[in-house]
Amino acid sequence: MKWKSNLRIKYIIIILLTQSFLLLIFNIKSHITSFKLPSVLLNIILFISICLSFLSIIMIKEAIKLINHEMKFKLQKVKLEEKEKLIESLRSQKHDFANHLQTLYGMVQLGKNKKAQKYIKSLSKDLANLKYEQTEVTNTILDSILVPKKEKAANESLKFNYQIDEGIENIKLPLNKIFRIVSNLVDNAIDATKDFNEECRIEIKGRNGSEEYILNVFNTGPIIEDKLVGEILEAGFSSKGAKRGYGLHIVKELVKEAGGRLEIESKPDYGTEFICYFPKD
Repeated sequence: MKWKSNLRIKYIIIILLTQSFLLLIFNIKSHITSFKLPSVLLNIILFISICLSFLSIIMIKEAIKLINHEMKFKLQKVKLEEKEKLIESLRSQKHDFANHLQTLYGMVQLGKNKKAQKYIKSLSKDLANLKYEQTEVTNTILDSILVPKKEKAANESLKFNYQIDEGIENIKLPLNKIFRIVSNLVDNAIDATKDFNEECRIEIKGRNGSEEYILNVFNTGPIIEDKLVGEILEAGFSSKGAKRGYGLHIVKELVKEAGGRLEIESKPDYGTEFICYFPKD
């Protein structure tokens, strides 16, 4: 698809150059009396120039459409890669889960109950190391995604706290898209904070207002420059290399789909905060 876009651009350049050359000839004839051409030929040149103008406009519009299709294709490709990673993760977990069940079943059959207890404790060791603050609410629908994110942050030595009011499932989005918003925002916060040399902290808050549900994702770390605030939400914009820079664009599109709005605050000595405002369904 990319080669088609490049080919269209080449054709547009050739048409514009040809049109410019013909108009130059027509202009020379108009200002230099010694330069003589038949009037019929001049009319033909003028007619061809006008036709090329219309053709270039049409081709520019088609090129813009093609570029937009390319961007949508890239977004769909990223979404597909995300789903493939999720499927692969689920397959791995299913395989591990089956092995663990077989091991436990064998221990129970052999009467090795104490060993089975130790084995279960070893399986839950990672979750046991996750300590929740008393201010955190741990009975919300987002726990299923925030608990693994907390573990990921802990592995990067990041402080991770969240407090989510109930009611986010009542906004105008299906649950899987709500999870994608939260997942992308938290992953972005972890990426921005993990290499920060000062205090590394991430906070997620969900507030259930009378007319809106407000989701805040805050992190310490490098500040986003004012001129980049709009650009970081565009597809493909990233300072971390190729095949990156789609997460925040996906967040922007999903918030828009919900009829909400997305605000970004990034200040020195404070940090960066993404604020999503969702109207209630």
